[in-house]
Parts: sequence; C-alpha cells; structure tokens
Amino acid sequence: MIGRQPLSTVQTLVGILAGLLTIGGGFLSFTGLTSSSTPSQQGEIVAIVQDVRSSKPLPHATVEIFTPQDAIVTTLDAEPDGHLARRLKEGRYRLRVTHPGFLTEVRHVEVHSGQRSDIRIALGPRPQPPRVVKTAAAEPGPVTKFFKDVFGN
Repeated sequence: MIGRQPLSTVQTLVGILAGLLTIGGGFLSFTGLTSSSTPSQQGEIVAIVQDVRSSKPLPHATVEIFTPQDAIVTTLDAEPDGHLARRLKEGRYRLRVTHPGFLTEVRHVEVHSGQRSDIRIALGPRPQPPRVVKTAAAEPGPVTKFFKDVFGN
C-alpha cells in the first residue's frame, strides 16, 4: 500500500510521472498535434454593394474572392441589404463583384490580422445594346438608275 511506503519511494514515483508528462507534453508541442494557443492570423472584410446612381444597396450581388495568384478563396452572395462579411487569413485579395444588369467591378483589398477592412462597391448599370432600326428601302437615285439602264439589273 502506498500509505505505508517510505516517503522516498513516493517521491520517486511522482518524479517519474512528472518527467513522463513533461516529455509527452514537449513531444505533442513539437509535433504540432495540439491546437495553437496563439490567435489565428485573421482579419475581416465587410462590404456593401450599392447602385452607383442611387447609392441604394444591391441585394444578391455575387462576390468572388481570389488570392493574388488568382486562386478562388470563396464565393459569397450579398445579403438583401447589400452587406456581406467574411473572415480571411491576413494577406492581399482581389474581389470581383457581379450582378445582373450591372457592370462587373474588381477591387483589391489587404486584410490585416485582428482588423476589419470596410469596402463600398458601387456598380454602374450595364449599357443597353444599341437598337437596330430597319428603314424602308429608298427609291434608287439617278446614278443607280443610270447604271441599271446601262448594265441591266
């Protein structure tokens, strides 16, 4: 029984147990199997997408976020009030914002750890395609009549 053991034996067992725990903890820390106690290197992008003409929010705009190497990070849809938010690792990003009926807008943003980057993105209307108006054929002019008479057809 441990209560009857001499004090030096109990101390030896506690010392060995403490040593094993220290070695095991050091191994786990060294291999990275435990979660890091340092905060992640993230910041936040907060954006609002608006109509350039009225400054009113554009609901359901699509925002694609890319790395500087053009790898897509994520695709988001703006909320009905035109807002969106996303936590990202610290670094540079490119945002491409699209909405039906509006021109595409591209923005560059830098995210800093523990900070918020606010962006306002105003989309302009997509120009309407030119209308093609057919007109009735005009009467042939005198030069056309002359060549028709001379050469036929």
